[in-house]
Amino acid sequence: MSNAVRCEYGTELCSVQENRKLIVEGCDPESLRDELRAANFVQEGSRYVKKRPRLRAEADDGDSGPLHVLSARIVENSLHVEPSDVVGIVKLVPGMSVQVEPKIEWENVIRMLLTVYDIDRTQSHYGIPLEELIAGEIEASQLIAILAINYVHGVKTITKKGFIRDLNIRRRDGYEGLGSVDVAQTLMNHATGNPEPTWVETEVDYANPVNEAIHMAGKLLLRLLQQERDGHQHPRQDLLLSMVHQQVKEIEDRGIQSSQKQLGEYRRLSLADLPRQRHYYRRAVHTSQSILSSALLGQTGGGPEELLVDYALSMNSLFQDYTQRVLRRELESLRAIDHLDRLSDVECEDEPRLYPFEGNAEAAHEPDHLLTDGDETLAVLDSKYYRQGKNPANDSASRSRMFAYAYLTDTDRMAFLCPQYHRDRLPVTNTGGEVEVISPDEEFTCDKYERLTREYLLESLALKYPELSVFSAVQHSHLCLEDVSEDNLSEVYDTTGPFAISNPATFAARVINDIAFSTYGPNKPDLENQGQWTKSRIKDACGKTDEDDRPRYPQHETTCVPVYTTDTADDHGRVTLYFLRQGEGGVTVSKEGPWALM
Repeated sequence: MSNAVRCEYGTELCSVQENRKLIVEGCDPESLRDELRAANFVQEGSRYVKKRPRLRAEADDGDSGPLHVLSARIVENSLHVEPSDVVGIVKLVPGMSVQVEPKIEWENVIRMLLTVYDIDRTQSHYGIPLEELIAGEIEASQLIAILAINYVHGVKTITKKGFIRDLNIRRRDGYEGLGSVDVAQTLMNHATGNPEPTWVETEVDYANPVNEAIHMAGKLLLRLLQQERDGHQHPRQDLLLSMVHQQVKEIEDRGIQSSQKQLGEYRRLSLADLPRQRHYYRRAVHTSQSILSSALLGQTGGGPEELLVDYALSMNSLFQDYTQRVLRRELESLRAIDHLDRLSDVECEDEPRLYPFEGNAEAAHEPDHLLTDGDETLAVLDSKYYRQGKNPANDSASRSRMFAYAYLTDTDRMAFLCPQYHRDRLPVTNTGGEVEVISPDEEFTCDKYERLTREYLLESLALKYPELSVFSAVQHSHLCLEDVSEDNLSEVYDTTGPFAISNPATFAARVINDIAFSTYGPNKPDLENQGQWTKSRIKDACGKTDEDDRPRYPQHETTCVPVYTTDTADDHGRVTLYFLRQGEGGVTVSKEGPWALM
């Protein structure tokens, strides 16, 4: 109860963080029940629950049910309101609204949305209590950014699947024309002394109230995104402006224009006016209606216009879809440095179906993400949008599901991805398995989370393809070997090729020479004894022996990739050697160094 946020009954806008409790004090229990019903709460036992339909109700992904927004209980003279992981602004009772804030910064929420804005299952907006936005009570940029993202996705979907249009047939006589010739009419023309053929031309007309309403909403969004409010720019303003502008131009290229004189007609449009086969118009129409029915057009006032853009976002779904996008994007970035084309069959699958019983298609498991290489599963990953400080591995249900996924896919690598815990490794008792928690140690940002995700993918893939860790080191620093470029990394296992160490002294000299004559390293005269100390370290490393006095890096089965890294502006940098050895047990990668050039 100590974490509950309190406000007085009648407060126009109450703010509470998702998954925390809001207590509204000073209520009249008798009238409160009627007010909750008037605000579309449904009684379920002792609770009142408010739900929203999803934009994509036909989805069969398990998230197709209504979006649970708020639950409330009447306790004596107070109302205890509990939001779920859905954030946004929701009407509580007449005259009162609840703004549910995300537990991560809004800038990161917007960035997640921009990452997945073309995925049709996470964002779901409705309408927003209007007077607060106009009065500057809430941050307009958050709401407008979400509207812009929904608008762009809606129009992109329509462009892909087809605009509503009318086909007008027109006949015209003449020697030049487009379309087809009406043979019967042309013969009739000849019989009456007119030699001109009759053309049947089809004109495509996209001008209709639905397309015009979407166009007007886009023009308004452009005007909003070009403005600054109280000195604050909208998150990702330039990108959002460009995205909306592109979609508005796409509409206008089809001859669609709109008029404010028809605003009343545009506002009266509903999804029921659309043909069934045009269900893909749903998001664009919802977004446009939210904008056009609002005081954003400058028509402030009470009455029916008090709903502006009420919106709600399922953060759990958003985080899962964002994670999937990040996994695929980072996998592509690793594929780009794969000079041996090892990752051609590696994929990161989204909610694949696993069947525990042979011949039974009704029982199935669906892990959030599965890292696979052909038929082999390399890792199971589960997105968990848990509250701050909660270890997902301590959740019995989540842990049991994870172990089930690992058993069914025959993998011992498992990971929970969450926003507000810290990086952790948990070895599984009596097995070689391991569960990792992938989460920034400090405050969540998308940059930190994406970096950790890439690190986990690289680590998982390098267990099977060890050279990837070397390729990644080269990507983030400099390959320093005279007469060798990154293109030569495809020969990294050739013991007679560019990375051979058959002559350690020559190899060491090539490393120093490349650094000294590069644009990123110090000149040779700047180095103490012209780099002889580092040369000696490199030569000694190539000739290292083990405890039985046998070569640690046999020249006939070992190659070496030297990497140069500059640490600070006043430092001459460091050299690290990566030895790749192909033996009977497979490939091993060993690291020697780093050594400073001074």
